[in-house]
Amino acid sequence: MRIVYLAWHGSVHTRRWAGWFAERGHDVHVVTCGGGDVRDTDIDGRALPLRYRVHELGTPRAGKLGYVLKLHVARRAVRALDPEVLHAHWLTSYGLLALAAVRKRDALVVTAHGDDVLIAPRNPLLRGIVRRVLRRARLITVPSDPMRDAVVQLLEPVAPPAAGIAVFQYGVESGRLAAAGTRERVSLGRREGAALRVVSARALLDLYRIDALLDALALLTENGTSYHCDLLGDGPAREALEAQAAKLGIADYVTFHGNVHPAQVERYVARSDAYVSVSESDGVSLALLEALALGAVPVLSDIPANRPWVNDGSTGMLVAIDPADIAHGITRAASLDRERVAADNLAVVAERADRDTNLAACELLVDSLVGVTWDASPVVADADDPRAEADADAA
Repeated sequence: MRIVYLAWHGSVHTRRWAGWFAERGHDVHVVTCGGGDVRDTDIDGRALPLRYRVHELGTPRAGKLGYVLKLHVARRAVRALDPEVLHAHWLTSYGLLALAAVRKRDALVVTAHGDDVLIAPRNPLLRGIVRRVLRRARLITVPSDPMRDAVVQLLEPVAPPAAGIAVFQYGVESGRLAAAGTRERVSLGRREGAALRVVSARALLDLYRIDALLDALALLTENGTSYHCDLLGDGPAREALEAQAAKLGIADYVTFHGNVHPAQVERYVARSDAYVSVSESDGVSLALLEALALGAVPVLSDIPANRPWVNDGSTGMLVAIDPADIAHGITRAASLDRERVAADNLAVVAERADRDTNLAACELLVDSLVGVTWDASPVVADADDPRAEADADAA
């Protein structure tokens, strides 16, 4: 089956999704506006081969308006590939391109991420785009029940597509991550009296409220709590956040690592006493699911997307986006029985967010749209396969 993804290739979500379907033996292509040269790397920084082809349209230069200017070239690129399934990720950008590219006979699948249906529709223009994309789709996927409810409201009075609105996580490698987490905790050993290890693995964006975390850390300092916080991520708010840490007098206790290799993120998270994510709004964070599989104790903002994943006070902490509450949540998280929490959280992730299980379920739904039965065993493409080479179809 030929599947064309309209999605930003710079996102790990896109690369993992496309890579999984390519390994299953499907003929997979990614049409992207920027990020076409991004590759996953090994721990030594060597690029790993792709198992699908990338078609680069060029980075938009005017925000969301830039995607309007890409409509023609996206339509030409997609139709030249003649897909059986066209799958758009992110509704207000690639969903818009899908509207221009899709043909009547194409099976259009759309996947909403984060603010696609929770925040973007507050803008009347974006709301109109989101509704049109959703109404044209034959299958809609979302990562959480609150997002499904939002999609239903946006579709009204039109009914959901016949194939439905599928709620599932594209998932994480729960077994591998659990083993990695156990190894790290064993190597770390007992740490009574040691400084608390606090970790955040979110981008440095206003949405993720790293500023509130820094204020909470300052309160821990005032209370005499010994800690070190590792911020694993980068973004436009970095300079302001570094200045805030200096002003609060906690710069020596906070390390801004920037973007680091996923294997290093896993190590920091697995060794942490508290994994903190206090975003104002979210779908279901892939970083959170990985943290749960690694055995971390989460301290999370009390928002709808996070509540299904944590039993407050038992397997993690749900807190207000308030420095005092975050600080209290961190100290409470560090007092929990780590191995019990790790086992409980892994069970939840393995049941509901295992990558192979969930993407196999997605594959069955996609198969049903085109009337095929696909039972190929996973295929590992040869590094010399021409599909591993990126196109340079610039706009």
